[in-house]
Amino acid sequence: MVHQLRRGGYLLDQIAPLLAQVRAAGGPEPLEGALRDWHGRLATRGRTMLTGAAELAAYLRDLEEAGGTVR
Repeated sequence: MVHQLRRGGYLLDQIAPLLAQVRAAGGPEPLEGALRDWHGRLATRGRTMLTGAAELAAYLRDLEEAGGTVR
């Protein structure tokens, strides 16, 4: 967990309180379900944003091809 947080740019003084909370909660196991759910929501949101960007690009391309103005 520390390795991932460090890779994410978090400083050790930011990680230490989190580790204390994880230990107080009984370790990482109780958090696994919540983290799995969060990851699923994050992945869904990311895919939705990519789909929206693709649709916007297609719309702007169609508009430009039809002689509309794209700024």
